[in-house]
Amino acid sequence: MSQPHDDSTRSDALGPDLRAKRNMARFFVENRHISWVLLVAVLAWGVFGYIRMPQRKDPDIPVRVAAVICSWPGVRAEKVEELVTRPIEQRLAENSKVDRVESVSNAGMSVVRVTLRDEVSGTDEILDDLDLKISALKGLPDGAGPPVFLKDFGDTATLMLTVASPKPGKAEIALRAAQARRIDATLRRGEDGARLGMALVIPSGVPQAQVERKLDRLEHYLRTVPEVSDVHLGSEPGMVVVDVATDMKPETFRKLLMRFARENIRASELNPDLWSPVIFADPAHLDKDMEEQAGDKYGFKELENFTDTIMRTLLGVPEVAKVSRWGVRPENVFLDYSQERLASLGVQPWRIQEAVGARNIVPSAGVTEYNERSVALDPSGEFTSEKELGATMVSSGLYLRDMVGIERGYETPADTINRYTSRDAKGRWRSGKAITLAVTMRAGEQIGTFSKVVDKALDGLRQRLPEDLILARTSDQPKQVRESVSLLMDSLYEAVALVVLVAAIGFREWRSALIMALSIPITLAMTFGMMSTLGIDLQQISIASLIIALGLLVDDPVVAGDAIKRELASGTPREVAAWLGPTRLAKAILYATITNIVAYLPFLFLSGDKGRFLYSLPVVITCSLVASRLVSMSFIPLLGYYLLRPAKDVPRQDRGFARHYYRLGGWLIDHRWKAFTASLLLVAVGFGAKSLLKPMFFPVDRSYLSYVDVTLPEDAPIEFTARIAGQVEQAILGEARHFGETHSDYPTPVVSLTTFVGGGGPRFWFSVTPELKKPNYAQILVQVRDKHVTELFCGPLQSALGDAFPGVRVDVRRLESGPPIGIPVQVRISGQDEVALRQAATRLRKVFKSMPITDRVSDDWGGYRFSARVDIDPDKALLAGVTNQDVARSTSLAVGGLTLTSLREGRLTIPVVLRLQGEERAKLSDLANLYVYPQSSDHKVPLTQVANLTWGMDAARIARRNHFPTITVSCFPMPGVLPSEVVSAAMPAIKALEADLPPGLTLAIGGEHEEQVKGFAEMGVVMGISVAMIYLALLFQFKNAVKPLLVFGAIPYGVSGAFISLAIMGQPFGFMAFLGIASLIGVIVSHVIVLFDFIEEKLEEGEPLRQAILDAGLIRMRPVLITVGATITALFPLAMHGGPLWEALCYAQIGGLAVATFVTLLMVPVLYAIAAFDLKVVR
Repeated sequence: MSQPHDDSTRSDALGPDLRAKRNMARFFVENRHISWVLLVAVLAWGVFGYIRMPQRKDPDIPVRVAAVICSWPGVRAEKVEELVTRPIEQRLAENSKVDRVESVSNAGMSVVRVTLRDEVSGTDEILDDLDLKISALKGLPDGAGPPVFLKDFGDTATLMLTVASPKPGKAEIALRAAQARRIDATLRRGEDGARLGMALVIPSGVPQAQVERKLDRLEHYLRTVPEVSDVHLGSEPGMVVVDVATDMKPETFRKLLMRFARENIRASELNPDLWSPVIFADPAHLDKDMEEQAGDKYGFKELENFTDTIMRTLLGVPEVAKVSRWGVRPENVFLDYSQERLASLGVQPWRIQEAVGARNIVPSAGVTEYNERSVALDPSGEFTSEKELGATMVSSGLYLRDMVGIERGYETPADTINRYTSRDAKGRWRSGKAITLAVTMRAGEQIGTFSKVVDKALDGLRQRLPEDLILARTSDQPKQVRESVSLLMDSLYEAVALVVLVAAIGFREWRSALIMALSIPITLAMTFGMMSTLGIDLQQISIASLIIALGLLVDDPVVAGDAIKRELASGTPREVAAWLGPTRLAKAILYATITNIVAYLPFLFLSGDKGRFLYSLPVVITCSLVASRLVSMSFIPLLGYYLLRPAKDVPRQDRGFARHYYRLGGWLIDHRWKAFTASLLLVAVGFGAKSLLKPMFFPVDRSYLSYVDVTLPEDAPIEFTARIAGQVEQAILGEARHFGETHSDYPTPVVSLTTFVGGGGPRFWFSVTPELKKPNYAQILVQVRDKHVTELFCGPLQSALGDAFPGVRVDVRRLESGPPIGIPVQVRISGQDEVALRQAATRLRKVFKSMPITDRVSDDWGGYRFSARVDIDPDKALLAGVTNQDVARSTSLAVGGLTLTSLREGRLTIPVVLRLQGEERAKLSDLANLYVYPQSSDHKVPLTQVANLTWGMDAARIARRNHFPTITVSCFPMPGVLPSEVVSAAMPAIKALEADLPPGLTLAIGGEHEEQVKGFAEMGVVMGISVAMIYLALLFQFKNAVKPLLVFGAIPYGVSGAFISLAIMGQPFGFMAFLGIASLIGVIVSHVIVLFDFIEEKLEEGEPLRQAILDAGLIRMRPVLITVGATITALFPLAMHGGPLWEALCYAQIGGLAVATFVTLLMVPVLYAIAAFDLKVVR
């Protein structure tokens, strides 16, 4: 034990060089008051930085995608592609920052998506330029557009709030049932025999006269049905009842009513707020029947008002940047005309358009001055109600109300339909109409604060909303972030505890273990401060980086503390030893730190979304290593001065573990070539295990959310899609019930279903690209109670849904954790020849369908759709006094309607639409009865007099990529099969097909394979840069070109250990596994550097080379074992709790480090001996 020394003794203990040495370590030891203040400041900096860092689940990756939508109603896909899509594509491609232009041309609709280059980070300026280009686009055909540029298409909702209607209460249902019984009793008048009734509830917001007119037609229709007799219809406000005598079963009668609605009154145009009709045989059971068929308590208009109030409230919250709504059903005022009625009055539809347009005016009449004041003239005439609209005089003595039926209703067909399904208070599943609000947080705000202020705003709003209105968080990033950060921080705390435990066991005395334990919070505090300064968010990549770096950041303090103890053991005074120990190893520690930094820093060279996703990994690890270096040269000397004491005994080579190490190490050195040859077997086994690993890109995420894509044939209308989506919902709930019965831990796995029909919902996840304007598509968002259920439930759900709906493609999708891929297996065929494209795609589909490991093979063009063509005879048209334009305008008016003007009602602008009444266009055969109305005169001409109606098949959709028609054939792998296995198995057939393609056609493999190849190629470059930088660092340290190569000799052993570990744990070789292996290099090399430094030191002390090698290995044994043990144990919590993204990386590093430790302590001495004794390349 050393005794106290005075200043002269301390000076005598130092040589002249060290006596003059001034560095950080000496300053912190000799100026301890300043050091303690700085220590407190660092801890405060870290706490402050941690608190103010924004939190999110994943790194913020800007979605560099925008979209353009342009409608051209009634035009086939080929013409839309040629005259609308191509001009839009050409305008978008004029910007040099555009990387890819993709488009889909459907009948009547063009959707173009533009993706910016990977290097683009700030998108606003570029998207504004694209918006201007599209706004300035001229030359589109009449009736097309205007094109709408969706700049915010890539914005991801921070919170999705679904506002849904509950079902009516028991009291309301009882009153409705009693009302229906009363009407039915009046209609039956005590008549006996088999009878059926139909009760139709008309909510308060639905015009009853409108419904009764359609039911009058039903009454006439039923009188023509042989199986039905004695038809009666009765009504009261809010209820209509039809009673008939029939032997039909209730379900047969329901089908009869559905056929009537489909063929006579266009069921899609019925008010969606109406309840489903209740078919009953016994009025006494009406309560139960009506409860089962009950509609929603609130209609679309009420939901629109509720959500408007919520939206305006949330926009007033400073942390909220934007609120948008999905599923709003706008109201229209319809002017339904009858061709016969207008003909009897001698009026054309165009005269109605002129009269309404002249009557409804909104411009100012000017400004005048009077008595030194300006007076604005406000002309009357703006429509404010349907009554005023009906009072418009069209011609002498004829008002609009005399010519057309004026009805208020919802836009038809609906643009989008939103539905929410959840359990009611009794545990029964209830589905109702809904509107979803997508709330986006302002950049730079704390997501936890955002969640609290939004909740506070909603709580304050609750008093202004109905108590039973459903407000559900259907996508909750604050909750996901809170759980993710909490879970990863728990993993960090567990890792810290395990590291301290390893240190306590390794050091076998509390002082050294305490030094290392104290170094962790100090280093982490400094790291958090640096992260906050550099603008790094707290998310899974940055937190996981801290866990990965935990073993690295204790390396320097362990080495520094061990050096202080050795100085104390040699008799150096405490005040001198505290800074002298770290100073002697400063160079080795510095180069070891640099080595680790340059092993990770090249990951900044990763491009695109991969680079952005992983950006915080090298930055955070670099910050932690720099912090570790600073702590080891500042606060560790300070703490060592107070805590460390000389060791009671020094390890000797002739006893204990040291004796065994000397024997084994000496034997290996003496038989070095045999040992080296045997070690190569380990390398061979490791690289052999690599061949067993299945390649992949990124794993799927573990989340509460999954979604189901429902795709019908291209010509499916939105109402039919909604009906099929409802059936899929019921199938999901049925499978959830079965899942709960077979998994006792999860009896009620599903919390809710949120359905979006007519396109994808708001972008709720950065890698899920919403479908735009697609009536044949529905997306069902499935929210489960426990996120671990998702991976268990999705497989059986896909099996249950896959073949349950013939002609409908149903895909169960999990969320992706890395850059967006979409369907995992894709092959693109491009070219100008449509026939050749379709033939090649058919061959490729057959290839995939013939493989037992593929599922749901399809392409993105589909087949053909049924179409009706109006072939105009120009000669007949000329003789009849009509033009081709007259024909087109007249048919468009009859089939799709014409917006004449708008009616203002408070904040709302309600379109006024003139259209042919539904009864005259309900059937396809009604097209032959249409009239053509020329604009130049007041006569009318039957359509069949000037044109022929023919039927044919047109392309359903045409997809293009970078200005060329492109068919993408895609498929999913079967459960348990990776996409890479599908591609590998199909590659011979794909190559054969590519070789056989006609000139002008090209083939490219997309999907996961494309991204994986690019990602692995970039990772290879990054690894090469890392190795080169490490070599240069070692070259400057050793001043020798051979020694760095000797250090690199340990790398293949660590890599082989990583491969073996991945194979044992059944992990695929993905991007993150590659990342883990690449980052092993720095850790391995850093340990070897310090070992070499000790060998040099022992040689300078005069020891023989063999003895110096063994002594250096013994000296480095404890620090290496403690550091590696700390690193490995720190990775286990991340592997177990961090999710699928981190498992492969952790296991790769665990296996690699375990083998690398063996190599550092045993094989590196052998390699050094071979180089020194046999090859004579080092001394």
